[in-house]
Amino acid sequence: MIDLLMTLGGISWDLEVRGILVVATGSIVLIGSVWLIIATNSGARLSTLVTLAGLMGFMTILGISWWMYGSGWKGADPSWQTIDINVGELNSSALIEARGLPDPDDLLSAYEMVIDSQDEIANLEFNQLPTENDYPDLSLEELAALQADRQLRNETITHSELAAVSPNLIKSYGLDDLNGWRLLSTSEAGDAQAQAIADVLAHSDLGFGSSSDFKVLDSYTYGGKPELKDNPNRWDRISLWIRNTARITHPTRYAIVQIQRVIDQPSVPGLAPPRPVIDEEEPVVSAIMVRDLGTRRLRPALVTIGSFIIFLALCYWLHVRDKELMAKRQEFASSTE
Repeated sequence: MIDLLMTLGGISWDLEVRGILVVATGSIVLIGSVWLIIATNSGARLSTLVTLAGLMGFMTILGISWWMYGSGWKGADPSWQTIDINVGELNSSALIEARGLPDPDDLLSAYEMVIDSQDEIANLEFNQLPTENDYPDLSLEELAALQADRQLRNETITHSELAAVSPNLIKSYGLDDLNGWRLLSTSEAGDAQAQAIADVLAHSDLGFGSSSDFKVLDSYTYGGKPELKDNPNRWDRISLWIRNTARITHPTRYAIVQIQRVIDQPSVPGLAPPRPVIDEEEPVVSAIMVRDLGTRRLRPALVTIGSFIIFLALCYWLHVRDKELMAKRQEFASSTE
């Protein structure tokens, strides 16, 4: 009795075993009950054929919904795969397209772009300091420290952070087309940045112990499907949708995420961590990635096609059986006349 209780307890705790048992029990009860009802009127052989044909028809319909929406028994989701980690000069990268991306030192800093521009949104976000009217309860020393921290934050913003606030300003400086590369905002490069950080930390030879040892600079993308132009009209949207839908192969898409080591600053207990400051003497590390489209709809497609083929085979088998039965009945009727 104790052994039985221990077995039942193990089954109820092990999610995988419990899931298998639930599916097996449901299949036996649902499919078995249909088979049993048909078998009482038509016999075991015909009941098996009809039940399996109905099951395969149901699996075909279910597989179509899985295939359309990418749900159910799905494959791997799209992801970024790191193909190269370049330290220093991108001119020596194994990816030829990556060699066309300008060096970060050759570009105006994001803060310089904000100062030189007349963009109200960018200047309001990255070129303003708090005043006494904003924080009347702070002392002069505290306000000065807050202003110094805000100024440091303004001076160390990246182009991707600026693109998230003012994309038009980025386009005015041509960062939307750098030899085919397009700057990504921080929101657009979320999954690419996460994968790049994980891959950089996985390479211990780079010397990074945690994500606090470096700062993510900018992210760029190259290739992929065409996108809408600025201020698109209805025909632009329709034509782009038609072209992308009719496209058989997906153009290869690359991404580059650049990081750089920060200056080691001791943290003071009880205070917020110091704002990261880039060490200009350290080289820029570029994680070069390619977009893997995954196999999200491959398994549902195989389930749909396989179930439909089996369904057709079973239907043809039932058709042949009916023809043979009708031929025997006709032969019997003619012999008794």
